[in-house]
Amino acid sequence: MSQSPSDALIDDTALALSSVVANNAMNRGRGLESYRRELGFDPIAMVRDRGWLDLCCGEARALIDAAELVGGAPLIADFDVAAVRGPDGRPLGRGLLAALRDAGFVYDGRRRRVSRRGWATIQFPFGYLGADVAAGPNYTGQAAVHAHYGSRG
Repeated sequence: MSQSPSDALIDDTALALSSVVANNAMNRGRGLESYRRELGFDPIAMVRDRGWLDLCCGEARALIDAAELVGGAPLIADFDVAAVRGPDGRPLGRGLLAALRDAGFVYDGRRRRVSRRGWATIQFPFGYLGADVAAGPNYTGQAAVHAHYGSRG
């Protein structure tokens, strides 16, 4: 009997204790120049009289929480669409991008970056099911997880 993708999913507590998250947490000691290079702008110039929040990994709720914290400031985050999967394990792809656009987000596929300006209460049409820590490396080559979502019903 084959195992379905949802059989291998873990909850947030197990995810926080996983080696993938621990590895990502250890890689957070980055300098300003790495942000300039990766983001394509000078974060110091952008955050004068503003705030800066660096989110490592997690589910889309972190993006929403960050938008609430920064009010009208821009929210800019690296985001790998391929890492967001449906219950069957396939990427949500176009459906996810449509939901992001409908919620006022802009996705730059070349940079794998999502952004949004302004505060809003956002309700995505997906419900979080769990994470797959055996996903392997992402587009950067770093160990990653796939977050699995199902339809809200």
